[in-house]
Amino acid sequence: MQKIIKNGTIILKEQVLTAHDVIMENGRITGIQQTGTADKADSCEIFDARGCYIMPGIVDIHSDMIETYIQPRSTAVMDFEMALEEAERVLAACGITTMFHSISMFRDGSWDVKEIRQSSQVKKLAGLIGEYRHKKRLIRHRYHLRYEIDNLDCYEDVAAMLESGLVDLLSFMDHSPGQGQYKNLDVYRKHQPDEGRNLTEEEFGELVEREMQKKTVTFSQLKGLSETAAARGITVSSHDDDSVNKLELNRELGVRISEFPITLEVAEAAVKMGFQTVLGAPNILLGGSHSGNLSALDAIRAGAASVLVSDYYPQALLQAAFCLHREHGIPLWEAVRYVTVNPAKAVGLDRELGSVEIGKRADLLVVDAAEGKPAVKQVFVNGECIMECRYREAD
Repeated sequence: MQKIIKNGTIILKEQVLTAHDVIMENGRITGIQQTGTADKADSCEIFDARGCYIMPGIVDIHSDMIETYIQPRSTAVMDFEMALEEAERVLAACGITTMFHSISMFRDGSWDVKEIRQSSQVKKLAGLIGEYRHKKRLIRHRYHLRYEIDNLDCYEDVAAMLESGLVDLLSFMDHSPGQGQYKNLDVYRKHQPDEGRNLTEEEFGELVEREMQKKTVTFSQLKGLSETAAARGITVSSHDDDSVNKLELNRELGVRISEFPITLEVAEAAVKMGFQTVLGAPNILLGGSHSGNLSALDAIRAGAASVLVSDYYPQALLQAAFCLHREHGIPLWEAVRYVTVNPAKAVGLDRELGSVEIGKRADLLVVDAAEGKPAVKQVFVNGECIMECRYREAD
């Protein structure tokens, strides 16, 4: 059946069109025409977007939000399928139509390990997400495996997951103190359980020394995982790059995405070296990094940011895009690219997703921004209206 979203302001990749319609059929966009000029089929469903924006569905390639839905308390692990079902309702309401659930695989005994981050649980969730490709779901679910490089015991598990097709994006992580996200040891201490209050200076020093001296997988082993991923069309990313030397090492490994570079200098170098750079949308809304690292806004202004992700707060993506336009003067079409076509391109999905173009999947949002901040009114995935929010008048 033909479907038309009419009377909208369409956010395209390089411009905004007012008073235009989007025509959909068989799950794809088949036309973009000035309102009133579209030829309607005998059987046609009409959606009125008067006063609203029509934009691509958001593609989020890094979010660990599902962890809190599965394990809301340290001793409470909920049913995985129920957690995914509940999470996707929230994600759809945030305008996210494609989600890369980003689950960390930490070594047993690590201070930051949770039950959901143990190998058996990670594999279980990855398998369920894989099954969701073939089930009737609200949004598109994908799996982003975040592999901590000191997790020697799970190296073969990661290789097997790549071989079996369970992984859609792979990242290498190193949360050791003294580098990366934790170059500042005060930040490392604050991220310890109870913010490290129960550790004496001597105990904290011993922890830092132990973590800095721990064994990690070799360059050759990481290269093997990267080559396995590349052979299956899986993009590889690095996490918390803090130097140009690390970028050069990652380029040798076959890494294509630099997630959360620590400084502007590193982010700018990453772009020059051909990496896609990823920063957090919450960073935009908070006015800076919660860890005291690179400001996402500074990176965008310097041309050193490619993609915004939700990281831990899915609600931030749509809000950040409109915030960039409303408060920082960035053209709306450019701001929206950071959460739609740019992330799709980073993971090789831009031929199908990420922009309002004829022939692409009809993953679309109708967004009302009349009161300043954006509010999702309708969400379409493959041309199906999977969610509609009707805001009532105040009593």
